[in-house]
Amino acid sequence: MHDLLHDLAIFLAGNFYCRIEELCEEHEEKKVLARHFSHIERGSLGHPISEVFNSIVKMESLRTSLYLEDLLSMESMASKLKYLRVLSFRKLDVLPDSIGELIHLRYLNLSWTKINRLPESLCDLYNLRTLILHGCTKLTMLPNGMHNLVNLQHLDLRETHLKEMPGGISKLKQLRTLDYFVVGKNEDSGVRELGGLLNLHGSLHLKKLENIVDVKETENARMINKNLINELYLEWSSGNDMVSNTQIERDILDSLQPHNGLKELTITEYKGTIFPNWVGHSSYNKMTSVSLESCNNCFMLPSLGLLPSLKKLRIEGFRKLISVGMEFYKNEGDHRSSSIALFPSLEELEFRSMPCWEEWYLPDSEAFPQIKIIMIKYCLMLKKDMLSEVLTRIVSSSSDVSKVRKLEIKHDDLGYHRDMRLSGDTLSVWSFTSAMQLALKAMIIRNHLCCLQEMHISDCLSAAVSLRGNFLPKSLQILKISCCRYLKLVQGQHKYDLVELQIERSCDSLTWLSLDAFPNLKTLSIEECSNLESVSMSEPPHAALQSVKIKRCDKLVSFAGEGLAAPNLTHLELTECEKLEALPSYMNTLLPNLHTLRIDNCDDMCRVPEGGLSPNLKHLDIHEPFWGRFLMVNIEALTRLSIHGSIMRVKSFPYSLPQLPSLTTLNLSWFDSLETLECNELIRLTSLQELHIQYCWNLQYMEGEKLPSSLLLLDIFCCGLLGEECKNKHEQIWPKIEHIPTILVDGQQIV
Repeated sequence: MHDLLHDLAIFLAGNFYCRIEELCEEHEEKKVLARHFSHIERGSLGHPISEVFNSIVKMESLRTSLYLEDLLSMESMASKLKYLRVLSFRKLDVLPDSIGELIHLRYLNLSWTKINRLPESLCDLYNLRTLILHGCTKLTMLPNGMHNLVNLQHLDLRETHLKEMPGGISKLKQLRTLDYFVVGKNEDSGVRELGGLLNLHGSLHLKKLENIVDVKETENARMINKNLINELYLEWSSGNDMVSNTQIERDILDSLQPHNGLKELTITEYKGTIFPNWVGHSSYNKMTSVSLESCNNCFMLPSLGLLPSLKKLRIEGFRKLISVGMEFYKNEGDHRSSSIALFPSLEELEFRSMPCWEEWYLPDSEAFPQIKIIMIKYCLMLKKDMLSEVLTRIVSSSSDVSKVRKLEIKHDDLGYHRDMRLSGDTLSVWSFTSAMQLALKAMIIRNHLCCLQEMHISDCLSAAVSLRGNFLPKSLQILKISCCRYLKLVQGQHKYDLVELQIERSCDSLTWLSLDAFPNLKTLSIEECSNLESVSMSEPPHAALQSVKIKRCDKLVSFAGEGLAAPNLTHLELTECEKLEALPSYMNTLLPNLHTLRIDNCDDMCRVPEGGLSPNLKHLDIHEPFWGRFLMVNIEALTRLSIHGSIMRVKSFPYSLPQLPSLTTLNLSWFDSLETLECNELIRLTSLQELHIQYCWNLQYMEGEKLPSSLLLLDIFCCGLLGEECKNKHEQIWPKIEHIPTILVDGQQIV
């Protein structure tokens, strides 16, 4: 509720409404008139409920009491609270017998409390209309006298674990909400008790249907007359699938037939071998969702293809099913025109955990015209060529191929994770199977992925797959390849329309990468390509390229040909390329707009470009051994500088700083042997605003007058010795830093 509406409601309620968080004088005038009371205990600021109630003189006037912590302290007050209509608890371990004295109670909320039993006195509340037990996970039984609550309309049993229903529940004629019914073995707790509950609304879940031994009991439940139920869940207990007579199981399910206005149906652990005719009958024209789970004795699926409104279908755990044939789409006796589309509204189709499923046939007529999501998981025996053909036909049958948003094929075979997932405009593939390759190739060739924007390929450890320019959809913008050693990225005369390319731990056959094959590429990231020796271009300039990151490519030696002639490149990062000899020559002309340069552990790099760096370079991130090589280079525009330590035993830093008039941020990190910070060098940085010093374990001293007067932030992290000196305001350190407005030591501000 908006704050203004809340304030208005409180104003209109006046003194009849009392909300107490802590006792204070402003509540005095409300004590006499309060009708509706709520108590919020705020830790140590709050007060026990007994103290709050003792402060209220007219407890007899209360009609509503919300958010109580317990009722034990109220047991002696029950006679004064007998006019309560609404009672709700926040915490409760035991519901006392005195609850039965609140005979005017209409609404009782015990949700998420720890109660494990309800007293029989609860059944004296003959005016009770709503009983909420949501989340009472320790509750396993209801009182035997529940049938006396003849005015009860709503019984919320969500997330409770009742073992059986109390006897005579059919007497609750007014009951509208009953989340589930546990079928008992006794006559007064059997399924026939549902026969008198004709006002049930919404969702109904029937559990332990294996306790039904006589079909006549089910007929007396009168399920077909409960036309206000939208969702029906029919559940047999899991366990032994062996039954003495599967025909009886079918007859029981047949007699549980719901009204034809049902919208959602779930059947779990059904023990029969085939389904009755009502499951999937076209007269259920409002049915939108069907889920059939763990029906392990079934050897064929029901006919579901003529359900006109069905949007979501899930089939899981049919362990004896070998073939999905024409019976899945319509009955043999149905003489409807073959021109009628099968599964005309279905958008989501999932098959899961079908260990014996081998064959899948499609009808000659149109099927699945509105399909958007296809998921096939853990169906290891399904023939790969058949799967490829079916997927291709299903996708091609969609009335608008751009609507196919998700395609997922997942196996768990010998520990390998295999998955193909189409989600929105992104296709992700983990460990190609032959079926995935065939299906993907067919869909691309037939232009069924015409709107694909992004493709991820990973963990293809054995499949030899070649990616060519004419194999990928023209619409593809982003390609990410990870852990695919045998995947080949064919260059030659092929052109790719990609704007982003990422290759990680892949493409062992790739020894050179020509940027000529990617004229529209904006972002290039290469990591751990073990045989890559050069990155080149022969047709400069590359106007689109903006970011290049190359990391841990052990054999990379050079930027061959025209190197990186990319006038719009802004970010260049080279990390752990130990054999790389030099940066691209004349970076000030080839890379005039470069503003971020990072060089990390490139041990063979012996020189920087002769013509200097880009005049627009703003951020420089390098290791300390390279620092001396940049001292003679014009970097006056630099605003951010990060220098990382190395195995070299540098004890005093920085030294020989060039003119850096624009530098505002300096980061120094991982100088293991550094002992002294040279303030006289740093004071030359007249624009410096932030100084970050991290992981310099032995740093303790500061030499010189003081740090630059322009500093606004000094951040010292994991520099134990210097950090302690700053915290203690040591006489040798504090005068050099006391002018800085903000000083942080290990994340804590000390000034």
